[in-house]
Amino acid sequence: MTTQLSFADADRLRLEWDARQEPFLPHRDEAFAVLADAAVGRRALDLAGGTGSIAARLVNAEVTLLDVDPVLLAIARAAFGDRVAVVSADLGTPGWGVGLEFDAVVAGTALHCFGPDRLRALYPEVHAVLAPGGVFANADRMPEGPVEVSGDDGLAGWHEWWAEALAHPALAEAARDRVDGGSADFYPPASWHLDALREAGFGEVGVRWRRDGTAVVVARRVD
Repeated sequence: MTTQLSFADADRLRLEWDARQEPFLPHRDEAFAVLADAAVGRRALDLAGGTGSIAARLVNAEVTLLDVDPVLLAIARAAFGDRVAVVSADLGTPGWGVGLEFDAVVAGTALHCFGPDRLRALYPEVHAVLAPGGVFANADRMPEGPVEVSGDDGLAGWHEWWAEALAHPALAEAARDRVDGGSADFYPPASWHLDALREAGFGEVGVRWRRDGTAVVVARRVD
């Protein structure tokens, strides 16, 4: 008999996930508030949404959360129930967006997992799932110089969270299905993202917010 992950456990893991993420993206809460504000429209996609840090903020939209990690998806499903449509898809593979359409697409501290070639290919795919006039917003480290590697405290907390999640009885099946694909840790400056978004066909491209090495870039599908 499969044990179901309770709402209480899912919500606790989700909130602890947020706390563990803080060392890796300075001013994360502020950046995510900007993302939520940019996500104008009825249908919103939380791209590589994990446990739902941004989805939780999109209270006035029909939200779809897309991710590839079965453990994170299981937590999001238990935490949000019917309020958020949780979808398993691999952004590293072209075709993930076929048949989808949204008014807004947001990504928070996620797309650095892809190297430059895949990220340049991904932006046209994001453009394709947006309705005309739709908005894409991405928050991440976008430094003008080298990225400072996070200290041991942040990494220790990250590993502790994963150890707890993978040991949870209700997540055993998801843990077995999980494949750790690693991260490219690609952190180009905002100007790189703006150029790639223009090449992908976006218009009205710009930096919505910036603080220290963290930024939010926003682009609109204008056709």
